[in-house]
Amino acid sequence: MADREAAARLFRHARREAMVVLVVWALALAWSVGYCYLYGYEHSADSWVVQAGLAPPPDARTFRPVAGFPDWVVYGIVLPWLACTAFTIYFALFGMTDDDLGAEAEEGADRGH
Repeated sequence: MADREAAARLFRHARREAMVVLVVWALALAWSVGYCYLYGYEHSADSWVVQAGLAPPPDARTFRPVAGFPDWVVYGIVLPWLACTAFTIYFALFGMTDDDLGAEAEEGADRGH
């Protein structure tokens, strides 16, 4: 009974951790692709993203370097990577559960091969 409960707990923890990683990955993807699409390309004045006010009109685009990179690269790629790296370190140290995976097979033991 204990092995079955331990396996179920291991599965729940792994599923929870996978869902957290999937959500963070999806958010980072949506931000990076969306931000780079809106600010990394010049859109025509009659495009829907300019009309909705999501992207700047072509005449308002200026090159604004941040640390030697275009601003859209810093805010659309570099900062999300840094945020994901910080999240990964935090999640690995404090968010993941260290579960027992069972007894290891002895060295040199016959494994039925």
